[in-house]
Amino acid sequence: MRIVNPVDQESLKYGVEAAGRDLLKELPALTKGQVIISGMCVNTPVLCQVRQRLTAHGGETLDAPSLWQAHFQSHRLRERAATTAPLAGRRQAATVRGVSID
Repeated sequence: MRIVNPVDQESLKYGVEAAGRDLLKELPALTKGQVIISGMCVNTPVLCQVRQRLTAHGGETLDAPSLWQAHFQSHRLRERAATTAPLAGRRQAATVRGVSID
């Protein structure tokens, strides 16, 4: 979506912290399907071309922040650490020339 209105460009400048002058100059020239991706998951804003969806939409919208928080709750982290921890096996006795020294 082309953003030609100077007021919209100014609000975008303040809304996207990492938007530089070069990126703001690109806004009026965006073509159909071009987007600027920015946010916490992207280090710097990225200009991308988006194609038309090939598959039918049938999914649900997930609440990603709450799922992320639930995944990293302390009791869940401890539970995952316990289930993925290696089993403590019986230690093999140390030997010298075939004779146990334990």
